Formats: sequence, structure tokens, C-alpha cells
Amino acid sequence: MRLIRKSIKNIWQIIVIVWLVFAYQLMLNMVPDEVKLIDGDLSKLDISMPVTFECRDSGKRFIDTSVMENQQLQSSMDKAGDERNEIDMVSDTVVLRAKLFGIIPIKDVQADIVAEQEVYASGENIGIYVQTDGIFVIGTGNFEGMDGVLYAPAQNVLKSGDYICAVDGVELENKEALMDAVDKCEGKSLVLRIRRNGETLELYIQPKLSKEETYKLGVWVRDDLAGIGTLTYISQDGNYGALGHAVTDMDTGSMLEVGTGKLYNSRLVGIVKGESGKPGELSGVINYEEKYCMGDIEENCERGIYGTLHEKNNLLEHAVAYPVGYKQDIEPGEAEIISDIDGTIAHYKIRITEVNYRKNKENKSILFEVEDAALLESTGGIVQGMSGSPMIQNGRLIGAVTHVFVDDAKKGYGIFIEDMLEMGKTSNP
Repeated sequence: MRLIRKSIKNIWQIIVIVWLVFAYQLMLNMVPDEVKLIDGDLSKLDISMPVTFECRDSGKRFIDTSVMENQQLQSSMDKAGDERNEIDMVSDTVVLRAKLFGIIPIKDVQADIVAEQEVYASGENIGIYVQTDGIFVIGTGNFEGMDGVLYAPAQNVLKSGDYICAVDGVELENKEALMDAVDKCEGKSLVLRIRRNGETLELYIQPKLSKEETYKLGVWVRDDLAGIGTLTYISQDGNYGALGHAVTDMDTGSMLEVGTGKLYNSRLVGIVKGESGKPGELSGVINYEEKYCMGDIEENCERGIYGTLHEKNNLLEHAVAYPVGYKQDIEPGEAEIISDIDGTIAHYKIRITEVNYRKNKENKSILFEVEDAALLESTGGIVQGMSGSPMIQNGRLIGAVTHVFVDDAKKGYGIFIEDMLEMGKTSNP
């Protein structure tokens, strides 16, 4: 019995330790690593936890603020009389020490002091056309040669995700140039200059004569991609951000390295409603005439596409200026998305169910569910083509729609607008 009691005690100790570790890790995830605080204004750091933030500057002076008491952190030097309560604004970044119940240290949080920012929320449907930076390799395969034998010259030489940049030192403009160079090789080996995971390589490859009497490599390639999405925001200087996620190859799922790209006006022609296990989509027609070109795509990354608009004034006819809401401003509850599903930009009701601060979930930081009856009737919820739809809560632009739950079209993910704006500044210095 003594042995049994000891074993039970040990088991309970292990359970308690595991629970404490789990609880601590949960708290780490519930406190953001970085926040932005508006200079000269009061910003509430309400993260729905009994956490006190102790703010220190580079001079090691402190100011305390308690979320439990709904106090606000003031990022200006209005307490100059008390040296321990000053923030030296020589630096635009301070460090917040997060403490549970004001006692137990959890983590340090970087706080960037920023000015009040306002941007235009769009919701406009856009046509997207990009050309890859090099000829993108989708995959390899075999073909029948003149002698009836199956050949696969590119197998184990080229890989899915490679970019073919040149053949025998000659730069390639498009996939037709690649096909022409291969066909004219007269059976000689070729030197391909490729880019793989950011590294430039030179590979030797031996084309084979196919039964169609043309030389081939046995490789599937792509050099451009087109689709539709939603314009998220327009800044005061005419820069924009859209989608909230990268433009990816439809076959491999890889983010495309873009050489050039354009935004165009698009016209919606139909809706495929989303259903369990099958995401829906908006169908549209893109007009590629130069007069319908809206702007340039200068950056394609995990947080969306970014660039400069040619004429922002036309787009601003339907856009509304909103102050920027930061991650600590977002709360579970009612919100709206702005989207165009029938040729008209409209607001649709959603409910935010969770806010996730983990960096590895940066374009899945906001979990929400569609509650708007009209949107559910038309689309079933979130469908492809709505990516980039602005998210509004409490009169602030807080994020953009990025993904839909495959098994439930009523549910979706969003990205923090501050993450999109940060990338937009990087792309448009």
C-alpha cells in the first residue's frame, strides 16, 4: 500500500508539473512579443489576462501599468517630475516586462512607439497578373522517344520549385524561349543556370529527341499566373496592400518569386458557394488592356502583395479612411469585413472568436465566423477571391481576410493589419 500511495503521489506530481508547464506556455502565447503604442495618446493593453506591464527604457527607468485595473500606458513624458515614471523618447522603442498578477515575470514585450495612422480600407475586387522571376519548375516527367523508349532527362536534375534563368549563358524571357533553346540543341548537352532556394547553380542536362521529332527535357514549367483577389488598403501616398497572403503556384503551393506584376480591373461573373471539404470561389474576368491597369506589383510575400497604384483617386471613391487598430485593440466579438461579391462593395457582419499572437501564425492571427445572412446566402461564407477583404472593428481597420476553413466555409482566418502595413513600408520605402 505504501508503494501504491507513493506511486500515486508521483503521478500527481507529474500531472501538476505538466499542467504548470502547459499553463506557462499558454500564457506565453497569450502575451504578444511585440506591440505598437500610439505616441501622445493613451493605449489600452488589454489582453484578457491578469498581467501587469512594467515599462523600461534604455535608461532603465520604469513605469507601471495594470491591465487588471484597465489603466493605460502613456508614451509621452508627462510625468517628468518623477524620474522613475519617465519614458525617454530618444528611442522610439521601449521594453515592457509582463508579470502575472504583477509578481511572476512572463516575458519581455517590445513596444514600438508610433504616430496615429490612418489608411483607406478598400474591399475592391482586383485582377492579379504576375510573371515569375525565371521559368518556374512545376515538376518533371517522362516522354516517348523516337526509338519508343521512355526518357526523363530532367528527373533527378531539376526539382519542383526551381527557377530556370538561362540556357548556355543566354537569359530566358519566357517559357517559349526555353522550349526554343532546347529544340535547337541538336542533341548536345545544355548548361542550365537555375535558382534553387535562393542559391544559383549550373546544371548539365542532355535533351532527348521525342516521337514528335522535337528535343525535350521532360519538365513542366510556368512563367506567369493570373487570378482575382481583394484590395485591402490604400495609403495616403498611393501605395497599397492586398490579399494578406502570398501569390502561390496552384500546383505546388510554393510562393512565386515575382519578376513583374500588374493589378487590373476585374469583373465578377459568378460565385461557387463554399461547402464542407470544398472551398468556393469568385469567378471573374480580367481586362488586360493598359487603360484598365490599376498599378504595379512590386512585392509578393507571405503577408500579401504590395506596390504602387497608378491613379488612387478613382479607387478612393469607394474607400473609407479608418484609423489603424493594433493587435492589442482586437477583441473577441462583433466585427465587419468589406468585400465585393456582386459588383458592389458592401459590409458584412462577422464575429471574431480568437486572437493569436504567435509569429508562426502571422497570416492566421485572427479567427472569425461569418454571421451575415446575406453573405451566407450568396457564398456560403468565405470563398477564394475574398482574400484581402478588410476587417473593421470598433471603427478601426484591424486586419484582412486570408484563409477559409476547408471543412467549414463560415469560418476563416485573418492577418493583423499592422503586419501588412509593416511589409508595405518595407516594399515602398
